[in-house]
Amino acid sequence: TRFKGLNTVDDPLTLGLGWFTQADNILITADGKVGRRDGFTETPTLAGTSITAAYATRDQERAYLIDDGALKTADGVTLTTGLASDLAHWCEANDLVFMANGTDALMIDADNEVLPLAWPVPPSPAVAAVTGGLAPGLYMVCCTYILPDGRETGPSDVVEIVLAEDQALQVSAIPHVDGYRTRVYICAANSTVFALAHDGRTTMSALFWNSPATSLGVELRTHACDPIPDGCDVIQHWQGRLWAALYHHASNTTAIFPSKALGFHLFDLAKDFFMVPGKVTMLAPHADGLIVGTDTRIYAYTPDGLAMLADYGVVAGQHWADDEGRILFWSTRGLCAALPF
Repeated sequence: TRFKGLNTVDDPLTLGLGWFTQADNILITADGKVGRRDGFTETPTLAGTSITAAYATRDQERAYLIDDGALKTADGVTLTTGLASDLAHWCEANDLVFMANGTDALMIDADNEVLPLAWPVPPSPAVAAVTGGLAPGLYMVCCTYILPDGRETGPSDVVEIVLAEDQALQVSAIPHVDGYRTRVYICAANSTVFALAHDGRTTMSALFWNSPATSLGVELRTHACDPIPDGCDVIQHWQGRLWAALYHHASNTTAIFPSKALGFHLFDLAKDFFMVPGKVTMLAPHADGLIVGTDTRIYAYTPDGLAMLADYGVVAGQHWADDEGRILFWSTRGLCAALPF
């Protein structure tokens, strides 16, 4: 019922649970309660000249800031430079921290390595018919990149060729980027499935293909995938996807694009998006929906569609917080909570 204090004399195996055998920075009150001695924490001082953004992870283990265009850790280690000073938006998933500001889009892994979120779309290769023994029909070819951390990009535009009897396929002008591997995929005669013909572990500018379809490798998994659009600023992680907002000034509307599930760098811009009037200033995740705040309205996006919650907006640049399942945020009429709103 109470702690007796520190006992360093008797055999610890004979002591009951009321004694300490070691007590560092421990206070024991008159009525036998135990607490830690008051301490202090040194706050690091950074010689920053122009700090425009900062973010701390939810587990409070990592923190980042942008100082005069340089992305740094909390203890001042520079990770990358040349970033824009525009308002930065952050989110995290699976030990990855994402940042976008309308100009830059990047992610930081658990080892503080900065990785590109956007990626270059591969140029299309060239194809030609040569002498060989492939089945006649329509053949299609495309290329992808393997990024340095192992992620695969979406494909290039598809090139097509019709082969006749006694012909084979010659693929040339295979694109290459320093530090990336280039994969070549072929869709065999009159098929609709792209399969791996070259995995990019060796660098080649041309590929001669005269083998049956059964000798092709794995299926292309990033078909119709695009990089995050240029200009996206507000981002958020929700339901296993990265959501990115792109404002169109001329129409005063914002398109919100979800990435592929757990493929945070892959987007299908042609069909995966929804639109809201005005400029999005906040995306906040809730178990029941994605809360979308614009400069003039507040919405909730759910599997059932988009529902308006309020006819006034969310203050740009203000932080939102998760309060035991409620999202708290600042609107132009004061503090709001959702969901329900």
